[in-house]
This record gives sequence, C-alpha cells and structure tokens, in this order.
Amino acid sequence: MPANLLNIKETDENKAIQNTVNAFREGKLVIVPTETVYGIGALASNSEAVDRLVQLKKRQKGHVLPVAISGSNVLRRYVPDIDPISERLARRCWPGPLTLSLDGSAPESGFRKFSKEVQGWIMPCGRVGIRVPNHPFLIRVLQELDEPIVLTSANYKGNTPVKTGVDAQSELGEGVDLILDDGPAMYGTPSTVLQVTDKKIIIIREGAISRENIKRLTAKIILFVCTGNTCRSPMAEILCCKLLAKNLDCNIADLEENGFLIMSAGLATTPNHRAAPEAKDVMRSYNLSLERHESQPLSSDLLRFADLIFVMGKAHQQAIISASPEAQNRVHLLSTRGKDIDDPLGGNFTIYQNCAQEIENEIANRMDLILQ
Repeated sequence: MPANLLNIKETDENKAIQNTVNAFREGKLVIVPTETVYGIGALASNSEAVDRLVQLKKRQKGHVLPVAISGSNVLRRYVPDIDPISERLARRCWPGPLTLSLDGSAPESGFRKFSKEVQGWIMPCGRVGIRVPNHPFLIRVLQELDEPIVLTSANYKGNTPVKTGVDAQSELGEGVDLILDDGPAMYGTPSTVLQVTDKKIIIIREGAISRENIKRLTAKIILFVCTGNTCRSPMAEILCCKLLAKNLDCNIADLEENGFLIMSAGLATTPNHRAAPEAKDVMRSYNLSLERHESQPLSSDLLRFADLIFVMGKAHQQAIISASPEAQNRVHLLSTRGKDIDDPLGGNFTIYQNCAQEIENEIANRMDLILQ
C-alpha cells in the first residue's frame, strides 16, 4: 500500500517539519519536494535507512548517491579544503539547483563519521555530490537535523523524474514511509552537476543552470565600497578595470571573458545617482569614462557574491562585518597602510585627482590578491 501523502500547504508547518525530522531520525524513507524535482531521502548517519534507499532505487555499486546539507555555511564541516571556484559557486548558487562534486576524503571531513557502507555509497572514489535544495520547508528540516541526508530523485532509473508528490506516490510510494507534497516543482528538471579540477569546470550533467550561466557564476567579483557610490568607489572600479586589463593583456571590455567582474556600491546611497562631476573630470584625464555610472546600494546579494570587498574606510569595514559576519574574511581596507582614503566630496579637481592617485596606487598594491 502506498505511503500516505502529506500536503504541506494544508498542514501546520512547524508540526509537518517536526514530523519529517522525526521520520528521518527514526530511519524512515521520505519523499520530499525540492525546487528541481521530487527526491527520496534517508538520514546519512543511518546506514540501515541508506541501505533501504539503495535497495528501493536498485542502485549498483559505484553509482554515487548525492547528499543534501542545510547551507553553504556548514560546507566546511564536510569539505575542509574546498577549492576557491567551488566555494564561490556554493556561496552564489546555494540554495539552488546546483550539485557540486567535491572531495570529501579529508581525515577531518564530517563524512568520515558515517559508516563504511554509507561512505561507499556517497563517496566510493572520495568525491561527494553535495547540494542545498532551494525549498524553504526542506531547508528548515535540514537545519533541524543538523546533518546531511542522502537525497536522490524519486524515480526508478530510466523513468522521467517526478515533479509532484502525487507522481512520486505512484512511482515509489510502496517502498517509502512518508511523502510530502507541495505541488509542482519549480523547475521540473534535475540540478546541474559539476566538478572543478585544476581550476577547470567539468559539467557532469547540465540541468536547471545552463552552461552559459555557470561560466558567469564562476567569474571573480571584485567589489569597491564607499559611502555614496558617486566618488571614491566608482573611480576605484574603473581604475581597477584599467590596471587589471593591463595585467591580463586584454581590453577592459574583455575582463568578464577573462573571468573577472569589477563592481562598486555605496553603504548609504539610493540607486541611480550619477558620478560626481569632479570624478568624471578626473577619470577623463585617465582616458576613462564614468558617464554611464549609476550608484547602487550595497545589498546582501552583492555581499554574498563578491569574492573581494575593498572598502575606503574603517567605518565601512566595521559596518559590513557587523551586518554580515560571514563576509569578514572577504572585506579589506583598500589602503595597504591601514588608513582611510578620505572622501573628496565637495573638493576641487586637485583634491579628486589626489584621491584618484591614492586609489590607483593602492589597487596596484592589491593586484596580487586580486589576481589570485
């Protein structure tokens, strides 16, 4: 008899989450909604539950079973030495439809705490497929469990991935203990699976995230931050473009193709303000243009996406770290001497020119870090 179907839209959410958490902890198999397709999961620390999942799905040895975790903030528990490109993708794409094949073989990896049998299914060759599904209900379940679940598509091999709880009940309902239904999955197509090897991206399976978008998502983002995003940070942005293009022996227009995005933002600004006239004038003397610049506020997404965040003053650094402690290791004073770069707002051309020269010198000092 097929397992009961629990519609989470029609159930008290806290109660449904607790019931789901209890089911996983009791070693039960649970079909859950994700943003891609429906999946069937078992608690990774329960070898008997994982074995049931393997038997139900008729998996052969060597076929890796992926795992789901609650967020990129817990990733280093399981992959202590993650490479920079994979870390960048996790930070930008999770939660979301991306599965990263990562090395889980380090002695201090949390995966080593699981039984040999489970390790044989999730990392037979040392690599583990890891994702964070973009489904609020499932994320809350994973946060409450505080450990991974083995999570694979809720269909038999060769069959079309299922997109609703009702379809999952028809496909695998006889072999599971609980089915959670949240209507049609957002994408209806599996996650993209990729692996980074020697800084090269290998697309194992192209899914919900296209190959073209993966390339954009792997670009290194350098973000300059000041207060109003009309003077210092716009000048820093365009001066960095100039210096970086020179180092890479390319045109400024080709920086993205070479794997870099240079941006700027302000901590206390509103959108669409033009650069200060004096800043425009000074940049013209460098044969650079700020005519198309429009200010943008520093957002949580910009902070999450940026790989290096250079600020003009200590107050900017403190404000960012206070609001987003997870960004602490990515926020740096632009000045290598540990001093503020003074705001030229209200000053004349010479003051702006001196500010630009100071910014250019400091970016040159930071170029090795930018190019890493």
